[in-house]
Amino acid sequence: MKTISSSTQQSILTRLMFGALALLTALATASATQALPQKAVLDFDGDNKTDYAVVRLTNGALNWYLQQSTAGFRGQAWGTAGDEYVPGDYDGDGKWDIAVWRAGTFYILQSLSGALRVVPFGQAGDDPLISQDFDGDGKCDPAVSRNAGSTQTWYILRSTAGFTSVAFGNGSTDTSIRGDFDGDGKADVAVYRRSDGTPANTFYVLRSTDGAVQGLTFGDFNNDNILPADFDGDGKTDYAVRRASNATWYWIQTSDGSFHGLVFGLNSDKPVPGDYDGDGKTDQAVRRIGGSNSTFYVNRSTLGFTGLQFGTSSDEAPAQSLQVH
Repeated sequence: MKTISSSTQQSILTRLMFGALALLTALATASATQALPQKAVLDFDGDNKTDYAVVRLTNGALNWYLQQSTAGFRGQAWGTAGDEYVPGDYDGDGKWDIAVWRAGTFYILQSLSGALRVVPFGQAGDDPLISQDFDGDGKCDPAVSRNAGSTQTWYILRSTAGFTSVAFGNGSTDTSIRGDFDGDGKADVAVYRRSDGTPANTFYVLRSTDGAVQGLTFGDFNNDNILPADFDGDGKTDYAVRRASNATWYWIQTSDGSFHGLVFGLNSDKPVPGDYDGDGKTDQAVRRIGGSNSTFYVNRSTLGFTGLQFGTSSDEAPAQSLQVH
């Protein structure tokens, strides 16, 4: 048997050590850059599942009714007629807070302390539905978009990074949309250019990772609901629409660029997408009015089909007003 010299043994050990170090570095880099699953929208009890929610106007007051997947039923009076629903996790405790926006002011019922938080921000005519976590600290940031002629400007009050404003989009032809399209844990400034814009029916995203603009022509604003969401669970928002004429959901997965279409619901149903089974993937879901009642139907990506009669025909669903355009 041939004897290996001590110098050769040392050389082999050195190469093995450097090889292992390179492998660990590569794995750490991959882990750091890999997008994490997006948090479930409208998760009021912190179990990372979308909860059923409706808002009812009674004698000028707004009453929120929640069927939480873990904590059960909850009712809460919050807001007045004309307020916009802007729920989100503003205090960073992992639970969405009930919140409304009234002509320039956010009124937030913090789940962490139960205290009222008042944030004057924006002005009448702004769109506050874009409020999301723009700085990646786990807290929803108050934000509004404002149209002024051909200019659209986003004003964001980041909880960690402070105030910022971004001019992006065309105020005459673009609709502000929500999402984290690059998967870095920070919401991106994004719009959908409607059918009267050029080029028509196009998503535009200002990526927070590198400041680059990405665009994709997809859907038809005159006939589709625009509802970007993460349907494949890769942590990145997918381009998606729902066509009412054939009750079909269409989306392009960011994980592999593949196109998908799925018939779910009836033409007259209202889309209420969310991650109802907590697997990190957005589920196709609709709300159907029948007589004086409303019923949620969900195509859960892991647990399969389910339905729940919840709310009345006159109620409104934040899942629709917040995410669907």
